[in-house]
Amino acid sequence: MGKIKILFGITCILVFIYLLHFGSYIVLADFYSGIAEATENELVFGKYNFVISFVQSLGVFTGLLTSLKCLYTIIKEGFFTATSKKLMNWAGLIFLFSGVVMCILDIVRFAHGGDEVAIIGIIMLDFMFTLFGFVVLIVADMAQTGYQLKSENDLTI
Repeated sequence: MGKIKILFGITCILVFIYLLHFGSYIVLADFYSGIAEATENELVFGKYNFVISFVQSLGVFTGLLTSLKCLYTIIKEGFFTATSKKLMNWAGLIFLFSGVVMCILDIVRFAHGGDEVAIIGIIMLDFMFTLFGFVVLIVADMAQTGYQLKSENDLTI
């Protein structure tokens, strides 16, 4: 349970960092709009790059909040519960979907030019994000099996 608490603390720190990130969007809105206007002709998605980036960050933030709630449930109720199983499944789906969408968008950016080394690195990070979502779904499936075994064991006693 100690490792779960450490993971919970790290997830809390990541949520705080994302809150600071969203706060910077609000505080520096004029600065970001100036950058978006200056680079809109150079980038593939033009003026929508800022919106796409914000929506991607929002997807990751939603996955982190779901993971935070799942870890809290695991700490309070245990690993093999219906709530933790459901939340873990949702977090995995959110991370998987966000990773796939980010990977596709970055592949489109790569196909239309740009700094190849940076875009390939970003695509690899998107792939790792997709892989993370898949791993969370596998762990959620193991939690489902454990929940079923625990339920059967509770019935036989």
